[in-house]
Amino acid sequence: MEEFDHEVDAPRGATSREWEVFVREDTADPLTHVGSVSAPSADIAREQAASLFARTAVTLWLCPADETHRYQTDAATLGTGKAGDDATMSVDEMESETLRGENR
Repeated sequence: MEEFDHEVDAPRGATSREWEVFVREDTADPLTHVGSVSAPSADIAREQAASLFARTAVTLWLCPADETHRYQTDAATLGTGKAGDDATMSVDEMESETLRGENR
């Protein structure tokens, strides 16, 4: 039996780099974030992303997750729409959270 070279219960990204995946389904459409893949290189990430997300895409972009930064305006809230409900993160909260949802 072959030996395995990674931990089964390791947190995602512990054994390889995480890549954010963006696709454009039509040339007139904007790029849309569709998910992420873990892979040791951009070439392998492209293969994984293409098999998972690119069935109808005309464009596929990969960005290393650890080099991707998220920003939002104060007006961009994610609340329920009820008065006084504001689900936006503070700058400190955004900076302390990684793209994998883990705290630094």
